[in-house]
Amino acid sequence: MKRVIVTIVSCMMMVSACSEKSSKLVSLPDITTESKEGRSFSSAEIRQMFVDQPWLASGDYFLKRDPQKESIFLVELFADAGERAKTEATQQEKRIARLEEAVFKKETTPITPIQRPQYRKKIGFLIDYQHVNLKDGEAFLKIAREVTTTKGAIYVDHHKIKEVLSKTDCLEKRDLACVSRVSGIYPGVRFLNVVELLSIPTSTKQQNAKARVSIVDTGLSYRHPSLEVEMPIKAEADRQEFMKLIAEKLVEVSFENQNIMPWFCHAFSQESHNRWFISAGSASGLKEGDVLKIIPGGKVVNSPTGTPAAWLPAESKGTVKVERIVNEELAIVSLASGSAPTLEDYLIP
Repeated sequence: MKRVIVTIVSCMMMVSACSEKSSKLVSLPDITTESKEGRSFSSAEIRQMFVDQPWLASGDYFLKRDPQKESIFLVELFADAGERAKTEATQQEKRIARLEEAVFKKETTPITPIQRPQYRKKIGFLIDYQHVNLKDGEAFLKIAREVTTTKGAIYVDHHKIKEVLSKTDCLEKRDLACVSRVSGIYPGVRFLNVVELLSIPTSTKQQNAKARVSIVDTGLSYRHPSLEVEMPIKAEADRQEFMKLIAEKLVEVSFENQNIMPWFCHAFSQESHNRWFISAGSASGLKEGDVLKIIPGGKVVNSPTGTPAAWLPAESKGTVKVERIVNEELAIVSLASGSAPTLEDYLIP
């Protein structure tokens, strides 16, 4: 073996001179096959064995090579490589998952909304009994109460509003602006519905029922377009359906326009020094300790069509604090800061 190696080394220095001599020696096998005796090596093969892959120069590598073991080794080698690649991929996925969690944790965490007190508005109904018969008027008020309370608003009855207005000449003058201003202060109606016409036939013969209702937002001093409804009546069930339809539409108009300006109430009577009764109580959502800003007025912002779009409050002139809840409709406040409230001032949370 030593002789073969020395001869091959010598041939590297003088390939042309010793090619014939080296062909007579026992040649080494190549990587894949056992070469026959007498095989010669080219310059490229010699360079591959001694320069590019010098470890091939060891004859022991070829003489002791076991193809079966080499195959098993390659299989194990590729299997190990596959396992390592799988492990690395799993670890990479975990790193990406941790990174995504760190980046997007703030977005995926649900944000608890701030819970604000919900104040219920008052919707009042007033019947013009000069043009509405007593039976139909009382039947309508009963349905209006049910619809209003079901929708979550506070129902203010005709009789309560009329009692307050009896101390004024608003009804005698048929002054709707006066009626809405007084009822807005006390009992604190936000939306006032005045039923001016309610005609419902009682005979079995088919006739049309008619109704006309004026809708006033007392906070904005704005009169919405009158609601006019006409429907054929064939039976008693139609009468009930007609009145329910009117009540639902009136309450719907109130809810659609309630957010133009915030909830408010008024101080309507002085209880003692720096203490006043206000037109809201537990039913409205007030609680002892609540602080209300005293707003002396505001400006209505109209849309291009002339309807109210927003309300800009004037600068607050002070605050009052709810000292005591008298009942569902009344509370007592005390002056906390600034100037005392008047009848016209808005008390806003």
